[in-house]
Order: sequence, then structure tokens, then C-alpha cells
Amino acid sequence: MGPPTLSRPEDGRVSRRRYEREKHARAEAETLLEQRSREVWEANQALKAQANSLEEMVSARTAELEQAKQLAEQANEAKSAFLAMISHEIRTPLNGVLGITTALAESDLDPGQQEMVGLILNSGETLLSLLNDLLDLTKIEANKMELELRPTDPATLLRGVAQIHGQRAEDKGLRFGLRIDGPQNGLFMLDPTRLQQVVANLLSNAIKFTDTGHVTLLISIGTEQLHIAVEDSGPGVPAEQRHRLFSAFSQTDASITRKFGGTGLGLAISRRLCRMMGGDLVFQPVDPCGARFVASLALTPAESGLTAATATQHADPGPLLRSRPWRILSAEDNRTNQRVLQLMLRRYDIAPVIVENGAEAVEQHCADPFDMILMDVNMPEMDGLEAASMIRAFEASRPQLGRVPIIALSANAMTHQVADYLRQGIDAHVPKPVRREELASTMAALLDRAHLDRAQPPPPE
Repeated sequence: MGPPTLSRPEDGRVSRRRYEREKHARAEAETLLEQRSREVWEANQALKAQANSLEEMVSARTAELEQAKQLAEQANEAKSAFLAMISHEIRTPLNGVLGITTALAESDLDPGQQEMVGLILNSGETLLSLLNDLLDLTKIEANKMELELRPTDPATLLRGVAQIHGQRAEDKGLRFGLRIDGPQNGLFMLDPTRLQQVVANLLSNAIKFTDTGHVTLLISIGTEQLHIAVEDSGPGVPAEQRHRLFSAFSQTDASITRKFGGTGLGLAISRRLCRMMGGDLVFQPVDPCGARFVASLALTPAESGLTAATATQHADPGPLLRSRPWRILSAEDNRTNQRVLQLMLRRYDIAPVIVENGAEAVEQHCADPFDMILMDVNMPEMDGLEAASMIRAFEASRPQLGRVPIIALSANAMTHQVADYLRQGIDAHVPKPVRREELASTMAALLDRAHLDRAQPPPPE
């Protein structure tokens, strides 16, 4: 066995230094770990605070948006209410202007007076057209425009539109052409009023902007689509201005507004109506000059057995309205409009009994029932809807009397207003300003239907 190994003093010092280094390194690591942990904790606290702040901001922003939405809805409702009110206030006196002027035009006037009366009528019709355009645009933008689909023969309907505008074109010295391809008496589910509106607008524009040459209406009736083209030989539309054609309140050129007038609403409304009816309205240039507007609509064939006649249309009301001394009751509080109605109906030998409010209408009808009631809506003491409701209740207690047709003659013409009337006992609505042809047609259709209903034997017990 060899001698024992002796520990040297240097070895102890090395171990001590190593220990101190490790201890110091451990302390530094702990300090660094603690520092990093604190940094992580502080970052986490900051994230929590930021998340809380962001959540509060989102909640506040959501509340602001909800408030803005409510304010926008209230503003839209206020706009609709204002438009309904102003429409009523304009239509009421306009009914007197157009009604009395029409009666004056049918009287014995010298040529100079006839010309002046014609100018008044044209101005009144222009004002009415502007009012209708504004209401249509508002209803479309508020998504309240509703289509009234009825069995319609487009060929017959558009021939009537062409006849009116063809005469206007010829009066201006223009050649007017019409071609209809497809079935001449087919029935499709369409809104005839809106279809007429679109085509009438296109033809009116073509005639207005064309000084020489022609205006042509081309109609193609297919099984699934209706195509309507209106072509003219006017100045056309410059390429750089075509993007403004279908913008509301926009004319392609300021000089056009000065020369021809107009609001620029017609094309904008017509395009939106075409799109509502499953089609579109587009512009096509014509070489070397001229314009071509093409409207397309989706077609759905009407069910077999349906006819083009409706409860609010009658092709020729004259014979039926003169066939017997109809007893007609009118509730109207405006003296001017009372006179307008008398002048309108004298052509059909009808002298209506006129009362000034709904209460008097109920009293008169219940005492001695009439064949028809023409009912204003906004009246003092009792409005037309309350009166209609009381009359329907009276009829329910005396079923042997049958149902009297009630037509609302009102300056309230908004879609939701008319729909509300029809839910409350009104059979049809003719808006003011009242057109004699529309009123007579509606009266004849409802009187005819009421007469047929009364002729039917009662159902068996």
C-alpha cells in the first residue's frame, strides 16, 4: 500500500471559489427569474387592463351604434310621416285645381281660353307627376314599395300606352312606330300600373329629347321574359355622361335641365321598378345618333281560368253607370272637392248625395241604404275608416241588405296607408287628385260585382 494522498491547500481554495461562483450564479438566476416573472405579471396585468378597456370601448361603441340606429329609424319614420302629410296637403288642393280645370275645359270656351285652360292642366299634371315620383322614390328607398300582381295582357296594355304617346309624338312631327312580337292575348302575372309607368317614362323621355326623326316602341313577349325597347333618333347620350343616367336627381348635362326641365327621377325609378319585377333597364347607344333603352321583366303565366278583369277595373264604365239611377253617397268635408265630384259624375247622370263627415254618412246609409259610398278618410267628427267600420257592423246585423261597396277617395296615397284602408272595410282606393276615368272604372267594377253578389241565391241553411 502506498503512502496516503495529502490534500493540498490549493484544492480547498478552488472548491471554495467554485462554490462561490455557483452561489453567485444561482442568485443571479433567481434575480433574473424574479425580474422576468414580475415583467410577465405586469404584462399580464396590462393585457387585462387593456382587455377591460377594449371591452368597455366595444360596449360603448355598440351602445352608440344602437342609439344611432334608433335615431336613423326614428328619422326615417319622421320622413315617411312628413311625406305622407305633405302629400295629403298638396294632393287635396291639387284635386280641386285639376278637377275644376277639367270641367272648365269641357265647357264652351273660345280658342284662346281653351289654350289657357290647357296650360293650367298641363302644369297641374306636371306637378302631380313630380309628387308621384318623389313618393315612389321614398317608398323604394325605404323598401316599402309593393307590387300588385294581377293577370295582365301586356300586348293590350302596351298598345294603349303606345296610342297615347304615339299621338304626342305625331303632334310634335315625329314618326312613331310600334311592333309587338309574341302572343297578342296572353295573360301573365304583372303589376300593370308599374309596367305602364316604366314604358310611359321611356316614351315621354324619347319624345321630349327628339326634335326630328322617329320614336319606336319594340315589344317582345316570351314565355319567361318581356323585353321592351324604346328607340329614338335624338341627340343620344355622350359616353362620359352615361354613368349618371340612372342616378336620382341627376341629369346628364345641366343644359338639358335648363332646356327641358325635369328632376332626373324617372329613369332611376324605372330601373328600380324593373329590378323589382325580376329584370333590368339598360341604355344602348344608337349609331350615328340616338338612344335605345331596353327594359326587361320576368314573366309568370297566369293560372288558367283567370281573366284580365279585376275588381278595380272596368273597360267601359259608361253603359253600366248610366244603366239605372244609382244612389251614390259621398262623404267629403272639402267644399271644392264636393263640387269636383259633382262635375265628374254628371257625365254619367249621377248626382251623389253629399255629407260632410263620417257620422252623417253612417246615419244616412243606415236610414236608407245606398248602392255605393265614396268616402274621404280625413274628416272632422268621424273619419272615413271609423264610419266604414260602423257601416260594416250595421251590415253584419242585417245580412239581407248585402255589402255596400265603399271606395276611399283620399289624398293619402302611401302604400301602407292604402293597405290599411283595405284591411278596415274599404273595397278600393282612388287617390286624389281623382281622375274621372279611374273613378268611373272602379265604381263600375264594384257596382257590377255587388249586383252579381246580390243576384246569387243565399247559401242553404
